[in-house]
Amino acid sequence: MPTRPPAGTPSPALAQALAGAAHERSRATPAAAFALAQATFRRGERLDMAALAAELGVARTTLYRWTGDREQLLSDLIWADMHGLLTHIAQRATTRGADRVREVADHYLTALSSGSMQRFLAAEGDNGLRLITDLDGAVRPRLVATATDLIDAEVAAGHYRPPEDPELLADVIVSVGERFLHHNGDPAMNPDLDTARRAIALIVRENPA
Repeated sequence: MPTRPPAGTPSPALAQALAGAAHERSRATPAAAFALAQATFRRGERLDMAALAAELGVARTTLYRWTGDREQLLSDLIWADMHGLLTHIAQRATTRGADRVREVADHYLTALSSGSMQRFLAAEGDNGLRLITDLDGAVRPRLVATATDLIDAEVAAGHYRPPEDPELLADVIVSVGERFLHHNGDPAMNPDLDTARRAIALIVRENPA
């Protein structure tokens, strides 16, 4: 005869259901909200805050308290991917000085030209381009600051004499990337990486003085 479980012990089916419910509750965190949103972003799907809240099992007011509004969340998702990509590329770069700046910019633009960022722009259109390129937004100033840090590090190591102030140089490099990568958001135009590379090579040439 099968041994009966002690009184008060849930059946296997109920135990599994309870475990699943506990798992769902554990997923309802700010980190989980960002992870789910990031997966949607990387698939190139449009981010729906109501659907995200429903998947997490929380009210939209809770989700907004965790992530900010849709625009803020999208900006954070964009920057998370950009920053992760830049960090990875910089760590793997094998050159130094002006060559290092060119190498990082080249690999960065190449990766952006065919990844989640292009799918995001195709889905979001003008609003997506604005989030990426807004001078006072949550993305572009961070990108310029990171590029400035890269240049500053090469200068501090004695590997590079930039032709201009590092922050201005970084800003111009970012502008060139935007011009030839996004083409002002025109989906009919492919990224012109070749021209972008040549333009950046001219910009970062070492100061001979």
